[in-house]
Amino acid sequence: MGSAVDPEIVALGSIVISSLVGNAVQDVWSWGRGRLVALFAGDGGEEAAVDDELEQARRQALEAGEAGDEDTVTEITDEWSSRVLELFAERPDAVREVRELVGEALTRATPAEASSALLHYVNHTALFREMDSHWRACRAAGTVTSVFLSGVRGVGKRSTAQQWIHSHRDVLAGVFLQADLGMQGVRMVDPAVVLERWLDELDVPRDERPVDVLAKARRVRHELRDRSVVFLLENVTTTRQVRDLLTDQPYGVVLMTGQEAPHDLTTFLEFLPLPVPALRDEHALELLVKVSRTTEEPAKLEPIVRYLGGLPLALRLIAGHLKAPVPGVVEDVGARLADRAARQEVLDVDDPNPLPEALELAYGRMAVRTAQLYRRLGLLMCADFQLDTVFALVPDWEPSEARTALSALISGGLVERRGLDTYRMHILIHDHASIVAERDETDSEREAVRRRIAHHFLRITERGEHTLSTRWLYNPMNAFPADTAASERQQTEALRELARREAGIFAAVRLAAEAGLHLEAWRLSQAIRTFCLRTGRHTQWIEAAEIGLASALETGDTMAVARASYEVGFAHLERWNVEEGDPRLAREYFEQALSLVNPGMPGRSEGERRTESSVLEGLGLLERKLKRPGHAIDLFSRAQAALEGIDHPRGEALLALHLGSTYTALERHDAAEGELLRAVAEFEGLPDGPDRFNMAKARLRVAENRRAGGRLREAVEALDLAVDGMTGVGSAYYAAQALLLRGDVRVQLGEREAAVEDWTSARALFAEEGSIHEGEAQHRLEREGGQQA
Repeated sequence: MGSAVDPEIVALGSIVISSLVGNAVQDVWSWGRGRLVALFAGDGGEEAAVDDELEQARRQALEAGEAGDEDTVTEITDEWSSRVLELFAERPDAVREVRELVGEALTRATPAEASSALLHYVNHTALFREMDSHWRACRAAGTVTSVFLSGVRGVGKRSTAQQWIHSHRDVLAGVFLQADLGMQGVRMVDPAVVLERWLDELDVPRDERPVDVLAKARRVRHELRDRSVVFLLENVTTTRQVRDLLTDQPYGVVLMTGQEAPHDLTTFLEFLPLPVPALRDEHALELLVKVSRTTEEPAKLEPIVRYLGGLPLALRLIAGHLKAPVPGVVEDVGARLADRAARQEVLDVDDPNPLPEALELAYGRMAVRTAQLYRRLGLLMCADFQLDTVFALVPDWEPSEARTALSALISGGLVERRGLDTYRMHILIHDHASIVAERDETDSEREAVRRRIAHHFLRITERGEHTLSTRWLYNPMNAFPADTAASERQQTEALRELARREAGIFAAVRLAAEAGLHLEAWRLSQAIRTFCLRTGRHTQWIEAAEIGLASALETGDTMAVARASYEVGFAHLERWNVEEGDPRLAREYFEQALSLVNPGMPGRSEGERRTESSVLEGLGLLERKLKRPGHAIDLFSRAQAALEGIDHPRGEALLALHLGSTYTALERHDAAEGELLRAVAEFEGLPDGPDRFNMAKARLRVAENRRAGGRLREAVEALDLAVDGMTGVGSAYYAAQALLLRGDVRVQLGEREAAVEDWTSARALFAEEGSIHEGEAQHRLEREGGQQA
């Protein structure tokens, strides 16, 4: 595979084929079969023949997999993957079709991957009996069911939680919220990060997502009212981590894992503490035999089982070496594990955990390329990754070589497949992979891999940003494409793809900065803006923006520092947490950015003038939030002046929208009308096509201005256009706002029956969007009903 091939393209083909020949958690083949057959058959092809050929290949692969014949599975996988890549080369439109197909499969997937059954799970019958008894008692008492599963590293706490959830999946069907609260780098995960992600998963309208942690927690609880919910909180170490995350729903279930429960957790939450014991020898032997599919006599494996201390993770690691029918492998593994002196070199004296030696043994027996991929995954600063990341780490390999190495890591228990295109390393395994990468790779090799990681995520992030927004980005290499408007479907796809990779993207910002790749770090930090803005990832946004600013300072590029300062300021402006000092910090960063672009000086570059306009716009929005519309008008006007002579119609349209809304606040209704109608016209006449959403939004503002000025009939006319426009672009939330307002205006006009119709429609749309404004519409309907009575 040449370096010019986009890893995502190679990954797309591999995802489809892995669904064909394997049992993915979310299976494309199970529901997209007809589209895949048509894709392979092509125009005028014999679809029936292709269907038979695909089904035969699928059946052969599944039978081979069940028999442990991985060579046959690999052979079938490679053959069909080659055919997919050939298809992509011959028909570029096929890439789009496959991307849509895979995207739909991912959209159909439920987030409750923890409810998937484990292929091999043994024992813990007594543990499950206690959990079941506690669950029934809590349900009878109308209280939340809370269980803390404790135990040493690798004992299978998460697997136990997964298996219990799966065993009750029919009853527990509902909302599933998961969070790994373990260490990320040198810090524990911030509860605000978890809550922001949950609000996004719960589809809370962006405009209604709170800023402070307590308010976020209250909104999560509000969304979960009267709904069945299961929490899985992993690697809990302090009570503070979970205090703001949980609900008091009587039929909710909270499963927590950690080495031991925090000593003060009982002051906050009643829970059943359950130590997860190591497996007894007979059960450990059963697991080892099942996972390894070895044909050796079980008695020969008993010494290995005793050395591994009954830890499922260690057993799964060793099982990978017993799959190959190589004479003497059992004796070799047993001898390595029996060497207590060797184990003590890597173990703490007081730590009987056999995982380090098991990991070293697993690593030492890897094929060369498998070990190389293992080390490169260790250089990622997150444990979750996607298939295209694997291909990006090994650009000089053939796709089949990368798949073979990844399959070996999965087969050896070192990587877990969690979905159609999601993989994960247990944190202890990832730590070991990082250690051997530092130990066994040269400085230049590590530097090259880190650069590759940064460039991979930079390409993904900047591509996503250009799909989501046509805003101007500073790039000294002038590598950005011309601004083009993406469709709503393309933007939805881009948001989903960035969300799947967010752990890798935010980790890549830190990795790039720590590796001295400062150009990449600040470009990454500016390219995450629209994703964070639309999904409410304020905490991670601010942290990444601050890292980007520090890296921009390291580059010595004044323009980069100005843009990075602006991005930090804008992140604080959007979060707007007064207790955290966001208004002050936003102003400080904006003013720092403004001082670096030489406002008022002749001969400035276009980038400096664009940045000046953006910063002045940000300061204007800040003043408007501070209820100082007079100051905001001046700043918006200066932002317009900074763009004179620059072809930036979208920016001019947005500034007209800001000015119009601000004139309304000043009760300068004629001036507001002029600016808002100009905004409508400019959004309609954009070179890349009308921006129908912002056109409708501007018409909503026109209506608000006309109502404030007493022009009620004309306000209804504007609202008619706003409702139609919002409905046309699929924005139910803003359509509901327009309907709510139109109902209010119609009441003022005495048209009560029409008002009730609007409020009823608004209530339905707010309910569909999960908005708290549903209650406002309901209140109006109840009030009107009471008046009519």
